[in-house]
Amino acid sequence: MFDIGFFELVVIGVVLLLVMGPERLPEVAKQIAFFIRKARQGVYRLRSEMQSEIDNTPFADIEAAKREMDDFKNDIKQFGRDLADSAQKELDNDAVDKTNESSEADSSSPKG
Repeated sequence: MFDIGFFELVVIGVVLLLVMGPERLPEVAKQIAFFIRKARQGVYRLRSEMQSEIDNTPFADIEAAKREMDDFKNDIKQFGRDLADSAQKELDNDAVDKTNESSEADSSSPKG
């Protein structure tokens, strides 16, 4: 978060020891720990409130609607493919029937 290494912590500790003195240093350390704990609790509380707000928004509903629309789109595509296949089979059957009719007409007509 602050990207403070071990050496920086040692320097801060030495400066605090020199400025505060060894008598007040434990009290200052307790106060610093208290404020850090309060800050972490505040951040945690803020994060959980924001997460609950996000969970209560209709984003989940939007995602569900998007999935349903994708499923509907896929169903429509499949219906179109099935319809095209059916139409192609009908055309193929009609072509076979016309071929059979013309071959029957050729065989039944008198030749020359």
